[in-house]
Amino acid sequence: MATGFNTEFKFNARVYHVQTEDKGLANPTIQTLIYIGGEILDSFKSEYSDLLASPPLDEGALMRRMEDQHKRVVQDIKNAKYDPGAAPELSPEGAVFNDKPFLDAFLEHLEADGATEALELLPIGPLLPVFGTNFKFSVRARCCASGSPILGADVSAKLVSSLRKTYVMASGKTDANGAFSASIDLPPSQPGHCAIVVSCNSSYGNDEISALITT
Repeated sequence: MATGFNTEFKFNARVYHVQTEDKGLANPTIQTLIYIGGEILDSFKSEYSDLLASPPLDEGALMRRMEDQHKRVVQDIKNAKYDPGAAPELSPEGAVFNDKPFLDAFLEHLEADGATEALELLPIGPLLPVFGTNFKFSVRARCCASGSPILGADVSAKLVSSLRKTYVMASGKTDANGAFSASIDLPPSQPGHCAIVVSCNSSYGNDEISALITT
């Protein structure tokens, strides 16, 4: 199990505590909780089953996903997502980070790049690929700080298998709304773990979403 992230800071007279942790190999999920006054305000979960497809687990890749999720939630709060009447905070003034040393670099990054935009890839609807079916999906690329759509970002959907070679099944660019849609025919059930990984890349950076293929 990877070490977690804990961040506590004040925004618009409210003290937020954000906690991100790995739930363990038996439940390969990254969970982020937002607390105010000891009560849970919101929660976010993402799976990382795809990282278990080729043992051993890549701890570095898991930590990067945890850090990315933690950073996005912190930025959402600073963008006044939970207090629409407040103006977004452009710098982490007054922030207190109480994590282990590996998060020190994350604090420095926020202090230096408080309002820097970064690409965020979001699913439009659930991603539920099933073997032997036609899988239709839609995603949207946006700037995580402002929420503005990203036009012309490169998107690719790959089938990743623990036993076979990875190959691209769809590719293209996002439209004026930052959206991309595709329809792909998935192969019949096969041994090993398989997943669809949708990746997006632009001048704002890159991001990806993955979903295990089920029977």
